[in-house]
Amino acid sequence: MRIGLLHGYELKGSGSNEYCRYLSRALARRGHEVHLLCREPHPEDLPFVSRAIAWDAVGGARELFARDPGEGTCVVHQLPHGPVRPVYLTDKQRAGDVKAFVDLTDTELEAYHALNVAVVRAIVRRHPVDLLHANHLVWQPSVAAAAGVPFVVYPHGSSIEYVLKADARYKRHAGAALDAAAGLITGSEEVLQRILALYPERREALLGKSAMVGVGVDTSLFAPVAPGARRASVARLAGTYGGKTPEQQEALLARLARGDRDALTDYHDAYDHGAPDADLQEKLEKIPWDDGGVCLFVGALTAGKGVHNLIAAWTSLLPAHLIVVGSGAYREVLEALVHAIATGDQPLYAYLRAHGFDLDRSALRGGWEALPDDVSACAPLADHVHFLGRLDHDRLRHLFPCVDLAVFPSVVPEAYPLVLMESLANGVLPVVSDFSGFRDGLAALEPRLGEELVDKMRLPVGDVEGIAVRLRRLLPHPPRGDELRRVAVEQFDWDVRAGQMLEAYERFA
Repeated sequence: MRIGLLHGYELKGSGSNEYCRYLSRALARRGHEVHLLCREPHPEDLPFVSRAIAWDAVGGARELFARDPGEGTCVVHQLPHGPVRPVYLTDKQRAGDVKAFVDLTDTELEAYHALNVAVVRAIVRRHPVDLLHANHLVWQPSVAAAAGVPFVVYPHGSSIEYVLKADARYKRHAGAALDAAAGLITGSEEVLQRILALYPERREALLGKSAMVGVGVDTSLFAPVAPGARRASVARLAGTYGGKTPEQQEALLARLARGDRDALTDYHDAYDHGAPDADLQEKLEKIPWDDGGVCLFVGALTAGKGVHNLIAAWTSLLPAHLIVVGSGAYREVLEALVHAIATGDQPLYAYLRAHGFDLDRSALRGGWEALPDDVSACAPLADHVHFLGRLDHDRLRHLFPCVDLAVFPSVVPEAYPLVLMESLANGVLPVVSDFSGFRDGLAALEPRLGEELVDKMRLPVGDVEGIAVRLRRLLPHPPRGDELRRVAVEQFDWDVRAGQMLEAYERFA
C-alpha cells in the first residue's frame, strides 16, 4: 500500500511529532511505501528514512539524499515554510515568524492554505498514494480535502483544546474536512467523544466512518534497566549540551529575589529550549539513584501539564527526588515556584498562586487555586526538584528506566497517553491524572495488570493533597515487575499498532 502521512511540523519534541515518526517507520518496516509530508529540518538524522525531498512554494523539488536503510521505503517530503509559521501554542522556541493559529488574520490563513494545497497537490501528483493520513484536526485535514485523494483524519488533543474550542473559524473548517474525509481514526474513545461533542449535528455520519487505533511505543528503544545498572545507564548521557546554563539560572533567582516579576516570562529566547541543560551531567550526579524514591515527569512545560500541583505536593514527599524533563515557556514559572517554597518567599508565592495560569502562553487564565494559601514552612525543594531541559528519545532512553515512578498530573485533557506506554516499556510504574485519554489508557490496562494495581496509578485531577497522598503510598519503592514490560511489548508496540492501522486504512482507502 502507498500511504501518505500529512503532518505539518517536525518529527521530534511533541507527542504528535513522535507519533508520526514512529508510525511511519513501523508501516515501512511492514513493507509499505510511506510518504511522510512534514517540516522536519534534519531528515538525514532519521535512520529509517530512505529518501528525502525538499519542496518549494511553487511545487519544485530538490533531492536531499537517497539511501537504503534496510527498513523499507519511507520518503520524507520536506514542506516549505511560508512567511508565517502557525502553531497551536507559542510555548516553544522556534525560528521565524511564529504565530498561534488563533492569532492569524483571515488573509494569513488563506495564504497558508494556498501554499500547503499547492505543494501537497504537487507531491501526490508526482508520488501517488492510495490514502492520505491527515494528522490533527487543524490544518492538515483542510489541505487533504483539496488534494484530490482519499484521506483519513487522526486527531490529537492540542488542536482541539487550543484552536477548535477557541476560534469558530477552525471549528467550521475542520467540520467541513471531516465531512470530506473517508474515515475518522481516533486513538481513544475519549477523543472520539470530544469530537462528537463539538459536532453533534454530524454524530451519526462520523460514527458511521470511525475506527479506533491507539498510540504505541518503541519497545526496542525503551527497555528496563536493573537497579544496579542505573548509574551506568545515566552516565551514557555525558556530553556537551547547549541548553540553559547555571549562570542563567542564578540570574533568574537573583531577579526573583529583587521582586522582578518580568523574570517569569523573559527567558523564552534566552537559550535553546530544545537542548538539555548545559550542566546536565552535574545535575544527574546529585541524584541518589540507588536509594529509591526518584520520580520523573517528562513532557512539554505548559500550565496544562499540572506540574505546579506536583511541585506543591512535593513538600510532603521529601526526601524523594523529582526530575522534570521538557521544555517550554513555562519553565521559569515552575522554577520560581520551587524557589518561593524553598526560601519562604511569601510575596512571590502569593503572586504565582494568584496569576499562575496567566503566565502561560495558552488560553488558561487565573490562579493556581489548588495550592495552599501560604508558604509558611520552607522545604528544601531546590535540592530535590531537578530541571534538566529537553531530552530527545535517544537520550531519554538512558534516563527513563532508572527512575522509580513516572508522574503525569495533567489538568487539561490529554488525547493519547504516549508517556503511559513509554513508562510501561521501561518497566516503570506510571501514575497519571484520572481523566480523558489517561483514563482510557488505565482502563485498557486493567485486564492485564489487575484492578488493584491500576487503582494505585490514578491521580486526582488538580488535587495537591490528593496527589501527595497517592504518591506517599507508593514511594520509595513502587511496584515494578516484568508484567509492565510484557504489556507494552504485546499490546502497545508500534508494530502491533501499525497492523491495526493498516486494517483501518484498507477499510477507508
